[in-house]
Amino acid sequence: MSEVGADFYVSNLHKWFFCPPSAAFLYCKKSTSSSDVHHPVVSHEYGNGLPIESSWIGTRDYGSQLVIPAVLEFINRFEGGIDGIVKRNHDEVVKMGKMLAESWGTNLGTPPEMSAAMIMVGLPSRLCHNSEEDAVTLRSHLRDRYEVEIPIFHQVSKEGEEGVRDNEGFITGYVRISHQVYNTLKDYEKLRNAINQLVEDGKTCKMFYIE
Repeated sequence: MSEVGADFYVSNLHKWFFCPPSAAFLYCKKSTSSSDVHHPVVSHEYGNGLPIESSWIGTRDYGSQLVIPAVLEFINRFEGGIDGIVKRNHDEVVKMGKMLAESWGTNLGTPPEMSAAMIMVGLPSRLCHNSEEDAVTLRSHLRDRYEVEIPIFHQVSKEGEEGVRDNEGFITGYVRISHQVYNTLKDYEKLRNAINQLVEDGKTCKMFYIE
């Protein structure tokens, strides 16, 4: 935190750090005014510093916090620890994104250098993805028929911008893929094959409304 000069920094730990929901951390830079920062739930530890004030805030399940030392031990089993995981996730999600874009004849919606462990990939224009409702319907169809769960977004060009095209038309739908240590090539191949099958069968998003 000292490198970025942050006064405060907050993040959850339940997703990329493998912790249960409700596990998070708050960083506060030491300063003469830090003693004025208090936990919103006050108790008999009030005035003993934010870490002590935050350690016990009433009757609740502290299990998500108690597992953090075990999570740290788990992360350090991987080569390079958390830094190694971050690098491999980035490298793999870019690799998988390029594989999907090549198979579908589309594009990456975000530059690799601006992607961490997630990246956007254009959907084939032949799916006729024309609205947010189409995104929801296509996502449900992939879940119900192919057992694929993937966020889908509708994206149109702003006024004055030239849209992105594939060989059939403008690309207006994007999937957002991610990568974590438990993902395998088969996960992305399943998504790739599902979209290719829909295109091969001549399916469009509007058809899924009546299925």
